[in-house]
Amino acid sequence: MGRIPETVIQEVLDKTNYLGMFQEKIRLTKKGGKWWGLCPFHSEKTASFSVDGERGLFYCFGCQKGGSLIDFLMETDKLSFVEAIEELAERAHVPIPVDASYSDKDESEKVQLYTLYEKLAVAFHWLLRSHESGAEALEILRKRGIPEEFIDTFRIGYAPANPNWLHRFLVGKGFSSEFLARTGLFSARNRTYPLFSDRIMFPIADQRGRVIAFGGRLIHGDGPKYINSPDTPIFHKQENLFAFDKAVQAIKECGSALICEGYMDALSFHAAGVKNAVAPLGTAFTTKQASLIRRRAERTSLCFDSDDAGKKAAERACSIATSVGLDTSVVLMSEGKDASEILEKFGADALKKVPEYSINSGDFLIRRSEELFDLGSVEGKSRAAIFFYPYLDALDSEVKRNGFLDIVGRRMGISPQGLMRDYQKAKAIDSGPVVRTGQSLYASRSAGTSGARTSDLFFMTAVVLLPSAFAQVKAAISSDDLDDTRARDLFFALEEASLRDAKETTSILSLTNDDAAKRFVLAVAASGELDQNLEEVVSDGIKSVRLRSLERGRMHVIGEIGRISRDADHSAIRPEESSAENQVSVLELLKRKMQLDVEISRLKGEVDE
Repeated sequence: MGRIPETVIQEVLDKTNYLGMFQEKIRLTKKGGKWWGLCPFHSEKTASFSVDGERGLFYCFGCQKGGSLIDFLMETDKLSFVEAIEELAERAHVPIPVDASYSDKDESEKVQLYTLYEKLAVAFHWLLRSHESGAEALEILRKRGIPEEFIDTFRIGYAPANPNWLHRFLVGKGFSSEFLARTGLFSARNRTYPLFSDRIMFPIADQRGRVIAFGGRLIHGDGPKYINSPDTPIFHKQENLFAFDKAVQAIKECGSALICEGYMDALSFHAAGVKNAVAPLGTAFTTKQASLIRRRAERTSLCFDSDDAGKKAAERACSIATSVGLDTSVVLMSEGKDASEILEKFGADALKKVPEYSINSGDFLIRRSEELFDLGSVEGKSRAAIFFYPYLDALDSEVKRNGFLDIVGRRMGISPQGLMRDYQKAKAIDSGPVVRTGQSLYASRSAGTSGARTSDLFFMTAVVLLPSAFAQVKAAISSDDLDDTRARDLFFALEEASLRDAKETTSILSLTNDDAAKRFVLAVAASGELDQNLEEVVSDGIKSVRLRSLERGRMHVIGEIGRISRDADHSAIRPEESSAENQVSVLELLKRKMQLDVEISRLKGEVDE
């Protein structure tokens, strides 16, 4: 079967009686706000199968199987996804477009998508290079130090601000409006309004060089600075890397990949002659992306921004890259500078040398712990130890774990054996999914590699169950503020659902890539734990995550002040003779610290109320 438009699926779900559909298959009894029955997927005498009739979710506490009504119909009636939607559509009297229901030409649609994206890449590039509307975008790239040949090689383009041209242009090229609604190029709410408008366009290609998606950088106005195409039959953002098609040969030859933070960084490195540079696609670095590299190389270097968000991204990426067997190092970027800025201000030779300034992932994480925690206190050492757990999970041998803990123990002044015992105890406790209330030994700084319950995961679960709150959440925090990878996956799913104008919890869960996150949401929904206090949990979660982010920012500022002071001491310069630049830096940092202190104090007052 062909693909059914998201708008049609949403209309079907809006008109479906979820509870009635479940009751046709299972005898259900209402207890405590939920409906309960005997699980159809395993033999049992006591009802452990729970149904949320309002959201259309099910979960069995016996066999841990769960999902949406669509998943339920697919499992019990042995239907495909399209067949399940068709059954619900027939009952709800919602017509399904003929081309969606009877095309049965998935491969043909993929060919159409490849053709469409290729034509669009050509058009965007022409608009940048040859049309007056793209002049400003072209000038931005030139000022960033991107040579003309790389603008052409990477086929960078421009999407005009005019919201009407794209749909007319593509219909004029022979594409139907029904097909265009499924391409990821237009808003789900308005099928002719382009997703990309007034943006520098970066074509994203597969390993064969075929254009499969776009990333766009905003030039004027409000909105996210960067956005990416949503997933389509030919594009899955967590499985692809920007510039991989251009870098793959160099990666094979040198046995290493340079992972950058964004498109402009990767492009800048290529312009400087560093041909093995790639970048994730608007999401955190994923295991599938790491595996893509591992099949062609044994090493990788992480080159993220030097701000707190960049360092947090590097923390997570260290564990992910290490977990697939990559020997991982971290490039130490100058404070406040990124790759494109170095290329713009200091030239290609300076940027080409940047990857030489790297340290191994273990050393980076130890340095990071020294920035984040007070290692002079017992509490600080305890929190630092927990910080290392995801990395210990990622190491593939006891020898490597013991070697790393020996170094940590010497730096922190504690017993490596004690660290190992605490780690093993935490692993034993966190070895399965947790549904009851309470925090695990893996505190919220865990990268979510185990089945542990964390405050971040619980918070984002509440948001998934109350999708209308996501706009408020996104205005206050970013995905980088979340420490649990499962919580971030839920954040990304909510973002994707928002782009598609999908408002149902079931739709959000269908966009979730992390099965553990999905199971956790289903288990919490089935338990009824959040039935009475969803809004409160979301509100408290926003404050808590925001407060934690501010406190880390404050610790980073204090660390920078200390670093500048130490550098001055080491150079035997008296404070009154410090360079003017250092004095200005310290004053700016002190001003920033005061601002953070005020905001932290305000938030703590709200949390304590």
